[in-house]
Amino acid sequence: MKSPVYVPIVKGKLYDVMAVGALSSQERNITKPLIETMPINPKKPAIDEHVHKFCQYIRKHVPLGELFVDFYGLMPDACASDGTNATIFGYQLLKGLGRYATPVYGLERNDELWISLKDVVASFNKGFAFRLRRDDLAEDLVDETWSSIVERSAQMGLKEEAVDLILDFASLPDADTAGIEEAVISFFFHNPRVRRYRNIVVAASSALRTVGDVEKDGVSEVLRSELHLWSRLWHDMPDDVKPIYGDYGVIHPDFSDIGPNKYMNAKIRYTVGDKIVYFRGHGLLHPVKDYNQYYDLAKKVVTDIRYRTRKYSFGDSYIDDCARKLGKPGAPGTWVRADMNHHVTYAAEQVDRLVKVFSSLPNPADAAALLTAV
Repeated sequence: MKSPVYVPIVKGKLYDVMAVGALSSQERNITKPLIETMPINPKKPAIDEHVHKFCQYIRKHVPLGELFVDFYGLMPDACASDGTNATIFGYQLLKGLGRYATPVYGLERNDELWISLKDVVASFNKGFAFRLRRDDLAEDLVDETWSSIVERSAQMGLKEEAVDLILDFASLPDADTAGIEEAVISFFFHNPRVRRYRNIVVAASSALRTVGDVEKDGVSEVLRSELHLWSRLWHDMPDDVKPIYGDYGVIHPDFSDIGPNKYMNAKIRYTVGDKIVYFRGHGLLHPVKDYNQYYDLAKKVVTDIRYRTRKYSFGDSYIDDCARKLGKPGAPGTWVRADMNHHVTYAAEQVDRLVKVFSSLPNPADAAALLTAV
C-alpha cells in the first residue's frame, strides 16, 4: 500500500480488535493500525496462552490489510514454554497463522533480541517500525537515539526506505503541546536523511483514563490535542517530511485490563471534529445492576445534532440499534467496539480530507479552524 493517512494504536483485546475488523474497505485502505498486546494478568501468567489468544484475535478479526504488530505488553525477557523469547515466539506464531505484518520494537527493550528480530523482519518482508517514546527524543538523547536507529537498522539489513518511525507520546497531560512540537522538530533536523524513512508517525492521546470528572448522567467534551499537534507539525515540516497522524482512539494509553469492578460506569464515547464527547451514565453494577441505561445513553447520542446517522459506520449502526431497543443493551466490551469503530472511521476520513485541503491552504494559520468541522 502507499503510505497510510492514519495509524490508530489499538489494544490487543477482543472487542478493540473487532472494531478494526468492522471497518469498511474504504477506511481500511487508508489506515495501518498498530495492534499491541496487553500486559499479562499476574493471576494468569500463562505466556503461551496469552500470545496465542492475541494472534488468533488478529487472524480471525483482522485477516486482511496492512498492519503493525507490537508485543509491547510482554516483559522484554519473558519466554514461552519452549524457552523462546515471548516476542519472537509471538511473531513466529503470527507468521505460522499466515498473517503477515510489520514488526514493531522499541530501543529501550531487550538488546539481545535484535539478531533474532533480523530473521523475523526478513521472513515477514514488511519492513520494520521503531517505536520511540518521549524520553528517546529528549534533547540530550537525540543523537544517541539516531545512532541506535541507524545501528539497529544496519544490524537487520534494512535501508531507511523500509523503516518506519513511530513517535509515540502516549497520554498528553494538557492541551499545551509546544514542548512536544519542539522535540519532534529538533529530532527531525538532527538527521538530514530523515526524509528517506518510509513513514514517520506522530501519535498521542487525550482520551480520559476514567469518566470520574464527567458529571454523572451528563455529557462532557475533551479536546483532541493530538489532532492539533499533528496539524501544526504538518505545516511546520517540509513537503518531504510530513508526519502521519496517530492516536489511541478513545482508549487511554495506560488502560489496565484488570476487568470490571463494581464501581465502573456506563459510557459512550463519540468523536466529532476535534473533540471526543463523553456521554456518561452511572454505575453498572453498584448500587444495583443496570445495563439498560445504555438504551438511554444511545438515545442521547442519536438525538445529538452531531450524530452521523446509522449508515456512517458499524459503530453508528450499533448506537442507533440500541437507541431503538432493537437488541440487548450491550456491555463495556461491545461499547468499546462501537466507540472505537466510529472513532477510527471518523479519524481516517477526517485526516484524509484534511491532508488534501492542507496542501492547497494559502494560509496555514487557517488550519486550526478546519479541525473543528464536524
